Amino acid sequence: MPVELPTAQWDTTPPALPRPIAWAALFVVVMLAGAASTLLMWPEGESTHTTWFWLRLLVFPALAWCLLFGLRWLYHEQEEARLHAEDEALAADRANALHFAQEPLAVLDARYLCAMGYGGVAAKIAAGQSQLESREPISGGTSVRHTTLDMDGLTQEDRFQSCFAILLRSLAVSLAGLPRGAPLSVYLQLPATAPHDDVLKRWQQSWRATECHCAETTLLTSERGIMELDAWLDIRGGPQLERFVLFVAVQLHEKAEADSAEAAVALLLGWAPFTAREGLTPQALLHRPVEDTRNSTHETLSQALLWGNTDATKVESLWHAGLGEAKRSALTQASSDMSLAVSPAETLGGTHDIDVAMGQAGVASAWLALALAVEHASHTQTPQLVASRQNTLCAAVVQPAAASQE
Repeated sequence: MPVELPTAQWDTTPPALPRPIAWAALFVVVMLAGAASTLLMWPEGESTHTTWFWLRLLVFPALAWCLLFGLRWLYHEQEEARLHAEDEALAADRANALHFAQEPLAVLDARYLCAMGYGGVAAKIAAGQSQLESREPISGGTSVRHTTLDMDGLTQEDRFQSCFAILLRSLAVSLAGLPRGAPLSVYLQLPATAPHDDVLKRWQQSWRATECHCAETTLLTSERGIMELDAWLDIRGGPQLERFVLFVAVQLHEKAEADSAEAAVALLLGWAPFTAREGLTPQALLHRPVEDTRNSTHETLSQALLWGNTDATKVESLWHAGLGEAKRSALTQASSDMSLAVSPAETLGGTHDIDVAMGQAGVASAWLALALAVEHASHTQTPQLVASRQNTLCAAVVQPAAASQE
């Protein structure tokens, strides 16, 4: 559920000061009215050379005007005090909501498999390298532009298990370093066409072979994807927040499609304050993702930067995957309008299109973009902006681990 910063639900216009001309005119009216009423009501034949006469003629009308003016000034002061108190309460609520929205997840490890390699791919893409080219699919048939994982001679289920085994071996040190008894959950995202029950059994076999913590595995739907991170960060406290979670996404193709890619990704995450208490050092910090619910790329990126506790001038790299032509154009325009540091010139040298480099990785594309951003943030020590699309555009900021000490 997206975090909403509280806004004023009342008229914030400050009360107007008493207008001098109006009150001067009222003073004249009150004085004339007081004088007229005194003269008309003064007993005939009674001397006007008395204190009582002059009190009624001048003093009492002036006091009446002062009373009216004092009440008006009191209203102004009380309204200002009320608005000030409400503004202070709103500012405090906004500060609390912003602090809550900016709490990150610590990335304890990020691993991936793709045609461009099992590491160092972020630097390759940043240097302009690409692996996407026309080749014959492993299943045979007409050549199409795509990339694939080099696992020939295996059944599809065996290829999934091979991905799981490689990822878990690369995560072995990080998983072994988790505190004993700490809660650990696993979320597994697979293509809609994969045999989920069979692949889930293969994952459980691979997991048991690692002799790691007992962990419940949940299949992650394509509707949720990386927005599951938002749901996790929405939790206000307790074991569901203070835990470790391993997200695994694998995209394999039985028959390669044009401009497609195969990839497997694993992100080991923990709630940042919890990992800090446990003495674990993160590779990077992953901030709350933002979903484009209003069809406004500019607004989505702006909120992602706000949740990521950074500003446009500090973001030198923008990673995106899974976007169509229209969204890519909107993303380019929004990054230019916001003066992101990724586009100091027309070359957009800091914008990295993963689809162009290796193809569209399906359900793994958003997770792969996050993993590459984590790798690049660790190398450059600068904030990274990530944009991806499964159902709608999502954006998130990855900060270098050093940001947690600032």
